[in-house]
Amino acid sequence: MTSGSSMFAMLPALLALAFGQAAAAPRVVASIAPLHSLVAAVMEGAGTPQLLLQGGESPHTFSLRPSEARMLNDADVLFWIGPQLEVPLARILPNLAMTRSVPMINTPGLQLLPVRRLDEAPAADHSQTHDEPHAGEDAAVDPHIWLATDNAAAMTDEIARILAELDPPGAPLYQSNARRLKERLVALDLDLRRQLAGIDGGYVVFHDAYHYLEHRYGLQSAGTVTTHPERSPGAAHLRALRRAMTEKQVRCLFSEPQFQPRVVAMLSEGLSVRHAILDPLGRDIPPGPDAYPLLMRAMAQALAGCMHQETP
Repeated sequence: MTSGSSMFAMLPALLALAFGQAAAAPRVVASIAPLHSLVAAVMEGAGTPQLLLQGGESPHTFSLRPSEARMLNDADVLFWIGPQLEVPLARILPNLAMTRSVPMINTPGLQLLPVRRLDEAPAADHSQTHDEPHAGEDAAVDPHIWLATDNAAAMTDEIARILAELDPPGAPLYQSNARRLKERLVALDLDLRRQLAGIDGGYVVFHDAYHYLEHRYGLQSAGTVTTHPERSPGAAHLRALRRAMTEKQVRCLFSEPQFQPRVVAMLSEGLSVRHAILDPLGRDIPPGPDAYPLLMRAMAQALAGCMHQETP
């Protein structure tokens, strides 16, 4: 006899068989790993989306290879964040033959936050909620929308809606998967809230990618190393940041996988500052339905582990 838990795990496949979806799923591409994970979870049991940017490719500056151009041309739909993040895609898409592209930054119900200036008070709340699709041309919107679980839930609904439009017989499966994913996101949000409780502003991040995470869980960084992940910080800014780290008694400096080690060494020399890595794209996490919760938990673990560690 099959146990209840086994039957629950088999639900996507059973629904796919019931609605005849195994061979009829749309050809789907997602731009970055966190978004790909949400799409993969909604499509589970019907098909597997392709991931456009893999490994260490930056969504800000990547160059499209011939195989990736073919992938996009063959796709029925591309899910991407938007021109504020995947800058090259905004230039490339008009020349591609793909059926449909969906910038998720236009998703109804998203809470959008602005790009923060270095001289702007981090605690200021400039959020806005999109109850209607937005044109997406506002370059001042912070595009790291996936780093808030409520935004991930809104995107889940939008992904299921788009897939159901492309594949009406598969709509029950997509909707069922979306409900299950949103339940997981609720549990994830509670776990993250517990893990990140009590963290104050005694940390510095590589670039200001974490506005949504900080806004969601009441965090506040003491500064950023650079205003853009592909732009080297100037010497004057690094000197000012080092003074601020001393004045604010910063305990943790969080870099990213592409971060230059010499900058870490220069900023932390002579200071009681620990170093850890935050990766908002989850480069080392295997792509798939579980990648998004693994990514969020890894970042919370890195933040909490560094900040709660005893000062050397």
